[in-house]
Amino acid sequence: MFEDVTNYLIAGGLLAGLLYGLVARHFDLDMMQAVRNVFRDSSHRQLLAVATAMLVAILGTYWLEAAGTVDIASAGYRNGQFDWLGVLLGGLLFGIGASLGGQDAARVFVNAAGGDLRALLVLSVFIIFATITQFGLLESVRLWLTGQTAIHLAGGDAGIASMLGLPGWLVLLVIGGALAAYIALRWKRGGQVSLLVAGGIIGLITVASWYVTGVLAFDDFNPKAPSGITASGPMSRIGMLVIAGDTPRLSYAVSFVIGLAVIGFVYSLLRGQFRFTPIPGGKLGSSILGAALMGIGATVAYGCNVGQGLTGFSTLSLESLLAVVGMFLGVMIATKKRWE
Repeated sequence: MFEDVTNYLIAGGLLAGLLYGLVARHFDLDMMQAVRNVFRDSSHRQLLAVATAMLVAILGTYWLEAAGTVDIASAGYRNGQFDWLGVLLGGLLFGIGASLGGQDAARVFVNAAGGDLRALLVLSVFIIFATITQFGLLESVRLWLTGQTAIHLAGGDAGIASMLGLPGWLVLLVIGGALAAYIALRWKRGGQVSLLVAGGIIGLITVASWYVTGVLAFDDFNPKAPSGITASGPMSRIGMLVIAGDTPRLSYAVSFVIGLAVIGFVYSLLRGQFRFTPIPGGKLGSSILGAALMGIGATVAYGCNVGQGLTGFSTLSLESLLAVVGMFLGVMIATKKRWE
């Protein structure tokens, strides 16, 4: 359909952002708050949707890799540098930050575009700290930490199967089975069909992203590794635009976050819900601190709840699994300590 494969990246990323944002906004789905609800209210309703998204993403991505349709092993989440401490620490900081900031990395775009001033503040601070961690004052600290602790893998693949010497189908069976068991066991205690459908759609968006970037937008003359949806990476590039005037090149990920913002604005406008809502009393300091931790954590962990939690996790990368564990632990700690 497109002569220039770049158009597939732009159109595909934009469509993915629009659909993801619509689902997240309409069903009030926030991955980090879903985890928080478990520890705060013992409610698994939203986390069941997150588990469904992960399960669908893993199954679909494994099928693309096993069929040889997309070279998933070449994606950044499965590279030969195993930064175990970085992803754990970064995930932990991100989880704490998302609890303090009140929203995850995708919902902050959607909420800010709908006039939520707290989300706009969190988004702005998130961008600043993601940028200085990736390119600025904290870059040297990040690189030093990576240099001290990262392990260079002889096999060049940070996939769980490759690192543990197991067949891929067995890893899929264990992790996919665990997610399916959780969904089945918790379903009678608060499952909601519409939320499971929403989770399934987000999982399919993750799979479709691999297909778009790995097949439709693949250029034989300029081959690049496939990628997927993420929010933290584009934030640091947006920050470079503001700080240094360095205009980010339109890519799948950048188009994705643009789609999130567009649908957040349009949805709120069409539903008559667009209004500038003030920052709740007593939330100013925690929102700023939370956003800063989110920006630092997502950069150190090589991704946020979308990048590592969905896209990376769908590749069955051990780094992504550790990042997700770190995020969940961060949310648990913040919730138990009542850091709000």
